[in-house]
Order: sequence, then C-alpha cells, then structure tokens
Amino acid sequence: MNNPQTNDVLTERVWQAALAGLLHDVGKVAQRAQSQPWFAPPDVPAEGQPIHAAWSVRFIARMPQLYRAAALPGAYHHNPEKSPASDKHLSELIALADKLSAGERADLEQNTSKHPPQQLASIFDRLTLDPENKRRADNFLPLRALDLNWETRFSSDTPVGAYETLRQGLEDVAGENIADPQMYIENLLAGMQRTTWCVPSAYYHSVPDISLYDHARMTAALAVCLADWDATAVRALLGAVERDFRGNPQTGDDALLDQQVALLIGGDISGVQDFIYTLTSKGAAKTLRGRSFYLQLLGEALLRYVLSELGLPYTNVIYSGGGNFFLLAPISAQDRLQTIQQSTTRTLLRHHGTALYLALGKTSVPARGFKRGAFKDHWDAMHRTMGAAKQQRYSELGDELYDRVFEPLKHGGNQEKTCAVCGEESENVSLLGEEEETGDKICPLCASFRELGGRLTTADFVALGFAAPQETEKHNSANALRAFGMQFEFAKSEKEPIAFHETVDRAVVWALDDATKIPTVTDVPTARMTRYTVNRIPQLSFDELQEKSEGINRLGVLRMDVDNLGELFIKGFGVGADNLATLSRIAALSFQLAFFFEGRVKKLCAEKSNLIYAVYAGGDDVFLIAPWNLVPELARKIVADLADYTRNPDVHLSAGMAFIHGKYPVYQAAEDAKDALDQAKGMPDRKKNAFSFLGQAWKWSEFESVNAKFVRVKKLVSDPMEEGLGAPQAILQSLRQFALDEADKAKRLNGRPVWGKWMWLGAYMLKRAAERAKQDDLKKELGDIGKELSANEYREIGQWGTAARWAQLWLREKQNRDS
Repeated sequence: MNNPQTNDVLTERVWQAALAGLLHDVGKVAQRAQSQPWFAPPDVPAEGQPIHAAWSVRFIARMPQLYRAAALPGAYHHNPEKSPASDKHLSELIALADKLSAGERADLEQNTSKHPPQQLASIFDRLTLDPENKRRADNFLPLRALDLNWETRFSSDTPVGAYETLRQGLEDVAGENIADPQMYIENLLAGMQRTTWCVPSAYYHSVPDISLYDHARMTAALAVCLADWDATAVRALLGAVERDFRGNPQTGDDALLDQQVALLIGGDISGVQDFIYTLTSKGAAKTLRGRSFYLQLLGEALLRYVLSELGLPYTNVIYSGGGNFFLLAPISAQDRLQTIQQSTTRTLLRHHGTALYLALGKTSVPARGFKRGAFKDHWDAMHRTMGAAKQQRYSELGDELYDRVFEPLKHGGNQEKTCAVCGEESENVSLLGEEEETGDKICPLCASFRELGGRLTTADFVALGFAAPQETEKHNSANALRAFGMQFEFAKSEKEPIAFHETVDRAVVWALDDATKIPTVTDVPTARMTRYTVNRIPQLSFDELQEKSEGINRLGVLRMDVDNLGELFIKGFGVGADNLATLSRIAALSFQLAFFFEGRVKKLCAEKSNLIYAVYAGGDDVFLIAPWNLVPELARKIVADLADYTRNPDVHLSAGMAFIHGKYPVYQAAEDAKDALDQAKGMPDRKKNAFSFLGQAWKWSEFESVNAKFVRVKKLVSDPMEEGLGAPQAILQSLRQFALDEADKAKRLNGRPVWGKWMWLGAYMLKRAAERAKQDDLKKELGDIGKELSANEYREIGQWGTAARWAQLWLREKQNRDS
C-alpha cells in the first residue's frame, strides 16, 4: 500500500472510492418513492441485483459525466461480476466497506413484519445505561429535509410523496456540475445530510435506526481507507467478513479478520475554556462571541489541515465540533501523524503560545473490530490515546521544546502595552474605544476577535476558503487560520457575492440557519452546507445587558452539559455480545447530539429573548449569559426539549447558574458557573440530572416544584394592582429563614428525620397572616401553603425557602438594585 499524498489534492483512486461508497445505496430513496417499489426501473434491468441497486444505477446515469464512471461500481457492490464498469475491483472494495460499515445488520431484533416502518427510528431509542431495560424502536423521525421545525420532530406516518420530494432534492444536488472532485463530493455529502438524514439505510432485515446518510458516509470513509488495497487482498477479506458476520468462519479467517483496515484518529483542542473565558470585564461582551466563533473556525482549520496532509476527503470525518474531531484514515496514515502533530504544535505556539494545543490520538481497527459489540473498545482506546497525548503536551517537539516553550519573554511589566481585555502584553496595542473605558488598550488579537464577533452577528453565511498554508506571524485571528490554509468571509444574504481577499483553490459556504438558497463563491469550486451556529447576540456591554434584568440588577451565567456522555457512547448501546455500538451508530449519535446543541439551542435562544448572549452552544454543552431572570426558564426549556428530543430517561443534562455584576471578570464568572455545575453533578445519589440554583442543587423534577412555588409566592406578595395578592413581603424572609434552619439541622443529623422550631413557627406565622388577611383569595392561599407544609411534615420547606429567595430577587425595586 502506498502512502497518501501530503497535499490538498485527492488522488483519483481516493475520490473515486469516496464517491462510489457515498452513492452505493442511493437508489433506495428513488425505489421507496415508487408506488410499486418491488419493480426495477423500466430502463435499467435488475440483472440479479437487489431492486434498489437498479435504481442506484439509474440515479448515477443522471449525474455529470465526469463522475458517472467512478460512482457506477458502487451500485454493483452486491454483485461485482454483473458490473459493466471496467473496474470491478472497486465494486468489491465497496462491498467490503459496506459490510464493515453495516456491522449493525447482524441485528438480534430483525424486522419480520410484512409492512415494516419506512421511517428512521431515533438513535436514542437504542441507548440505555440499565442492562435490564431493553430499549425498543418506538419513535420515528419525519421524512423531510433537515430543518429546525420542532413541532413535527416525530411522525408515525409516511406522507404521500415524501420520498419523492427527498429524491428530487438529492438528484438536484448530484446534478450540479462542480468540476473539482473534492468539492463535488463534499457538496454531495452535504446534500445527503439534508435529504437522507431521516431515510433508513435498511428496514426489511433490521431495526431501522441507521440513516442512509450515516451509513453511506461511513461506507465511503472505509472505502477510502481500503483504496490502496489490491484486488486479491480485498476479495479474501470480503469473503472472511461475510462468513464471520453470518457465523460460518473457515480455517484462516481469523488471520484475515485480524488485519488492520483503518486508523481511528481523534483530535482534541485543549485549553479551549481558558482561552474563551480568561477575560476581564472590559470590552468582554464585544470580544467573547468572536473568541468562541474563532475557536469553531480554528477547529475546522485544524481538521481540514489534518485531512489535507493525509490526502483524505471530508467523507472520512465521523464528527467535528466542540473542540474535537474524529476521523477514519488508512493504516498508512500513522506514518504521517507525528509530523502533523509537530507542525500543528509549532503553528499554535507561534500564534497562541501555550494557550491552545491540539492533541492527536489514534488506534488501529482490525476488520473484526467493526463487528457489532467490538467497535466500542476501539473508540474507547482512541480516547485513551488522546488523553495520554494531552498529558504529554509538547513531547513531540523533542529538543525544540525548551527553545519554543520555555524561551524568555521579550517584554513584561509594561502597563501601557497591556491589553485591557485579555491581560496579555503586546507591542501593538491600540485604544479600546471611547464607548468602553477611555484610555484602555486592546491587543491586535482581541481587536480581531471583536471585529469577528461584530461581523458574525449580521451575517447569515460564512465562506471558508482553502489554499496552501502560509507562514504568518502572530497579529490576528485571520493570520492564525491562514497558517493552516484557511480563510473566511461573511455574507448577509444568498444574493451577496462572496469574494476572498486572497486567492483560494476551493471553498465551502456555511448557512448558519435553515436556508433555501446558499451563495457560492465566484470562479471557485464551492460546496454548500448547513452549519447551525448561534450568531445573533445582544449588541450591548454586560453593564448595559444587566440593566435589562427584572428585579435585582444582575446577570445570570449558565453552564450545562450532557451527563455521562462517555458512558453513553461506550456502554449505552449495551454490554457484551448484546452491545449494538458500531461505527455507523456512533456517527449517528454524534450527529444527533450536535444537531440539538447547535441547532435547537440556537433556536431556543432566539425565540426566548434578544437579550440572551449565547457564548457557546455545540457538541454537548452550553454557555450563556443573560439578564438573570431569563436564565432559569431557558434552562428548564432546554432540558424539556432534550427530553422530548431523545425520549430517553438515560440522556439528560446537568446545569449550574451563577449571578454576576456586569463588571465581573468573565473568567471568574465562568469558574463560578462551573462550580455550580459541579455541585449539580455531585449530588449524593451520583445520578446527576440536576440544576444548581442559588447555591443549592436540585433534581430537575424538584426544581419544577421550586419553580411552581416561586410563581405562587411571587404572586402572594405582589401588589394587587399587578394581579398579586398583597401579602407582606416579610413572609418571604420567614420562609427563607425556616429553610436555612431546617437545612442546618438536617446537615448536622446527616440524613436522619428532622423536626424543629421552624415547623411550629411556620404554622403560627401562616395562620396569623391568614387571620389578618382581608381578601378571601389571600386567606385561602396562605391556608393552602400552611396545609401543604404540614401535610408532609415540612419536608419541602427547602423548596419554599429557595422559591422565597428567588421571589425576593425578582421583586427587588429598581432603586435598590445595586445594593
């Protein structure tokens, strides 16, 4: 086998393998669009092939001439000998890649119905952390192009014409005449994501939980990994894999199945959180979103650089987002990884010092490693090597380490040259601006983040241009990206022409939200895709933003992430022989989680208020800043939507909220919110799924009760002119104190039953207040609260105390806000 090229031009064999793999089952969409799907198209005989294969041949015949010959062998992967293509070896190669990708089809829960569901079951229906809980496929996704329409998230019907609409959309994309094979494949991949994310790859012989999109792209990835194998080796391994998956091995099959067929590579950018959050308060609001988006761009640039150096197409990306990426590469790629690690490290050191580091991990996967139940071990092993790389940062530099990492600073201690935003010293500082703190300075890098964040808020599209990496110096974010071979431009509408300031060889345009049309780049081969990204943020300083709060003059800082995410990937699909984890399922789970956090959370922030500053939403976590009163409800909504999205009790979030002043340093606010998140995850039962609010962690179900009590006590003490009941606000302080007394004694008794003075004092206080009340509805509410507290022996006094404190903050009068 030959080493791949080390530039950004794919070899002919690589792009042919990727294209044939990507389209090997494309006919399933057209077949299911027919009123009589059991017949082959009249102009393409089945020739002993499955019916969908004949529809694949018909689909490919309508593609641009340049790509037909490459794609056609994939359509004959079921019967390579029937292929009219001269390259029958490519058909066998795709057959092998298909078998490895489809290890999930050795499914113990095969569909035996004469009328199986034609829709895709949610991948979350397959997850469980309880071995006794056998999850079933009960929730099916709607057959429609990918979008953020939440009202029709699930559907049990197959609408008439749904498959035909998807077929037409996919055929339109495949018919685009993009002369550059790399961009043609990437544009087709994006089109398949939009149209086949909801299409089952199979449903007659297995539970339909893998989309055609995920199965096709992983088949393409494996085909690329096998592209340099000779025909004899492919044919031998194909026979062994088929026999093994059927449970009929032959002598010698073990040696064949132990052959390493792919390298699983993981990349993790460490230092991300410190890089985003290590800011003072000065100018932070106008640079924070730019920093966050820059890291998204940097992650893409690093991924693209690795792909380019390995000569791989984008089909080989399993997942990218949240500062991580995972991909499949040929075994020969491991010879290049050390050099790639060294070059990325040198470039990151030049532009960001030791703040950011890319750790690359890898593990080889044998053919038998793709069988159901085996792939999870290799996924886990790859993560362990990434972790080890993070623990040995810069070791790849060898003798360069001391010169590059430990060299003395050329400056230090000059306050006049210190950036007021990040605290770093720079030779080229400039005035921060009159609207901020007069006389404060900003460094070129922070100034570039400020500009980046400002342009992002008015753009609907981002264009990424790719060319050879440049030797650039540390000046701004654009220079750092050019060092990895990537440039960027923004566009406000699909009608706006996109042009790069420097020459690029190819480009990708991201639509940041649902869009029917996406602009292209003039005279540059361009792929177009949707990449949901939060881009609308308040154009206010944090001081100004906190003035928009109700009650106390504070901001709320929210951090939340998915609980037990690693376990969900490794153990969630089952244990032992019953484990369903495969390459395609892991790819599907990664995609579905990213879709929620990048897409749905973006939508929720936009729908809730234009005052929510979403610093980050992607991967599996969220960080946002907003007027404090908006945060609890938004957190509850995110949690509720995730529950509706997954319909799986094992997939849940924990969250922590901190209160800050507008002038509070962002790095400290992030740390405070992280402490609150850790408190939520560290509840005594260790089951997480909690929210830390006002210094106390609550299970989400408990917090729902706290919220309901907050609504009641807020109304209880509000002015009757504002539809309140007019009770004395002293009741709030009493409830709060009772809760503090109960909590103190409960802590001392370490979980034993608690009785104390708050019980009789509370009963007396509420009774006396009810007797003094002149309105019947106030009397009744006070009486009801007293009865509820007594009925369960004041075990919910903690909830009432938090609700009372919450109401105190909400009702704080404007003139007392800063006290």
